[in-house]
Amino acid sequence: QLVFFGLSNQLVVSFKEENTVAFKHLFLKGYSGTDEDDYSCSIYTQQDAYDSIFYVINQYRNLKNISLGTLGYEHEESGLKICKQQYKRGTMLPSNDTLSIDVSTET
Repeated sequence: QLVFFGLSNQLVVSFKEENTVAFKHLFLKGYSGTDEDDYSCSIYTQQDAYDSIFYVINQYRNLKNISLGTLGYEHEESGLKICKQQYKRGTMLPSNDTLSIDVSTET
């Protein structure tokens, strides 16, 4: 029974690891597959952030057409929703690194 438990657990771990690699290839822009354990994605500009987000959205929309497995979303109407919440206004004085933030938020 212990051997069967070990084999079953190994299959679960392998499944998780293989799916993680697949999702990295599908959704991380520019992911090459090297250094899979240490992969990090750096974003330096607003445009880099927008490009990465739009890449994920486009990949998600085309998921049924590009994936080999059974990846997809359950209903055609449902899917990816992005919710952004931010402060309405904020300013920074570079001379003394002072932040002035209006604490009201908009979604």
